[in-house]
Amino acid sequence: MQNGLGRETSSEEEPPQCCEMTAAHERSAGAADFDSSRGVYPSCIVWTWLPGCTQCTAGIVGHMGITNSSGEVWEFVGLGASKNDRELAFGPIMRYIPLSQRFVWRGTVDEGIQRAIDKYTHLGCHPLNNCHCFVAACLHEMRVLGFPFWNCFWWLLAVMVWVTGFFPPRWPAAMCLGTTIGVSGLVAALIFYTKNSG
Repeated sequence: MQNGLGRETSSEEEPPQCCEMTAAHERSAGAADFDSSRGVYPSCIVWTWLPGCTQCTAGIVGHMGITNSSGEVWEFVGLGASKNDRELAFGPIMRYIPLSQRFVWRGTVDEGIQRAIDKYTHLGCHPLNNCHCFVAACLHEMRVLGFPFWNCFWWLLAVMVWVTGFFPPRWPAAMCLGTTIGVSGLVAALIFYTKNSG
């Protein structure tokens, strides 16, 4: 069979798919394999609880970071971004959202994180420039989903993790989920009881 260019093609030959990406295209040379049993979450937004605050806010309030393709955890606590090994400053990783390279419109996940780290070198953490702001800056540098204003909507990241974040099959995540449901249920029951007892 001839194609439009007069070239012979086989009926079994498949045309290249421009939007199809294999795992090899998505992974860099030093990429780590995902392994929740060892706490390795490459190219993910990661989250942990703030005991007490997390339970009293039905699981919304917590601490957030981001991992590069090697699984290194980067977070913003104190002055500048800092690196941790398989956990965040306030505890083990309890929720995560994978970042696919397919949704990164500028550079790679690693390049976006590095650009954000460079910008945060001399910045200090405070309520209006916190861990969520740092993760949003990383997403902004990557232009995730083609959206160029992640750093303006940093406050939505907590809701995004709350709604779409995965729980790894590990006991800290189960403890976080169980205590959050328990405390939130207790608070709801107290509110209901006080409203109806008056």
